[in-house]
Amino acid sequence: MTDIYERGSSLQKLLSTLKLNRERVPLETLKSVYRIPYKEMKAQIRESVQEFVLLVACHHLLINPNFSLDEQTAVVQAAIDRSRIPKEIGKSLTRDYDVSKIHRMALKLREEIEAALWPYIDRETCLVADLADIEKTPVIYNTLTRQIYQDGEWKDHPLDLRGTLLIYRKQEDAVLPGAALLQKGEQ
Repeated sequence: MTDIYERGSSLQKLLSTLKLNRERVPLETLKSVYRIPYKEMKAQIRESVQEFVLLVACHHLLINPNFSLDEQTAVVQAAIDRSRIPKEIGKSLTRDYDVSKIHRMALKLREEIEAALWPYIDRETCLVADLADIEKTPVIYNTLTRQIYQDGEWKDHPLDLRGTLLIYRKQEDAVLPGAALLQKGEQ
């Protein structure tokens, strides 16, 4: 988390400098007299924004180790490509000069990425039956997220799986989204 805040702070300094320059120096002067440093600053900001957004959106993303990393990476990239958020970030950048707003948009992008990865994570959802009390209603549990499904929502609740029976759904032969994306890329 510290890395995110450090990068955000660094990015805010760059954006503040850009804003100050644009307020105090005519754009034509920035583009002519200060062309090289102005271009360098814009390139540095662009790179910093990309790093910051990717760090926020992809840091500690949960992936299913039982499926191809390439396949899940393709799903993440497709979610980013489909999203309007990167363009909104670009527009907001020079309009608002606000890293906290960029951070909120990056978190929304993360939600879109997590939703795209959910079919892989959901493959690890199972019923957990207590073998010592087999009559007890099993709980719905995801072994990757370590959450139970209760009252219509997922709740953090690591379970001790010793002495339990895990019952997984029959895995349909349906192709997961990443497989189709990888096949498309190979053509």
